[in-house]
Amino acid sequence: MVRYCPVCGKEDSKIAFLGELCENCAKTKVGDFPTVRISVCTKCGALLDKARKDKKVKVEDEIIRILKLKQTDATYDPIASAITYDSSFGRITQPVLVLTEKMMCMDCGRAGTQYFEAIVQLRGPEKRVMMMADWVIKRIESRSFVPKVLELKEGIDIYCGSRNEAIAALNQFDLSYVRTEKLAGERNGKRLYRTTLLVRL
Repeated sequence: MVRYCPVCGKEDSKIAFLGELCENCAKTKVGDFPTVRISVCTKCGALLDKARKDKKVKVEDEIIRILKLKQTDATYDPIASAITYDSSFGRITQPVLVLTEKMMCMDCGRAGTQYFEAIVQLRGPEKRVMMMADWVIKRIESRSFVPKVLELKEGIDIYCGSRNEAIAALNQFDLSYVRTEKLAGERNGKRLYRTTLLVRL
């Protein structure tokens, strides 16, 4: 079936089409996409944005967000490096240049060391402590890292790469805790503290 460009009337047998428009009209009416630059962690694959990382966001969704095409039923084809979306001229497919910078996120960089900001101390019946430790570790590792776990006679100590994620994990499971802070040193004239969160089950 022959298609005609709704703008200039040319047939698809005579010129390439980008969706509903011919290539020439698509370029003049729609315009080119700007170059999209994204950063991805080489180790965990998370998208990076100013030291923030988000493992849940897909690269395709981030490209669509950057191009402000969320409301256009947009899809990204990484092989063709093109985006298909709904426009006022119909459904259009346009090429887009995506530059991906490979780097390591802060968490993965620290994960290779023994760095930690907090310790979650779980105390109580052994079976309950083991079960809760598994849940807490999975929650923390979904957003940060756990460099070390110590099984002690009195319970389990979970070392956490992020103080905020340790607290968020305990709050998610509605666990009450006693918080203490200990001075761990200084960096650039700023005092650094390590947090201990004691949970009695």
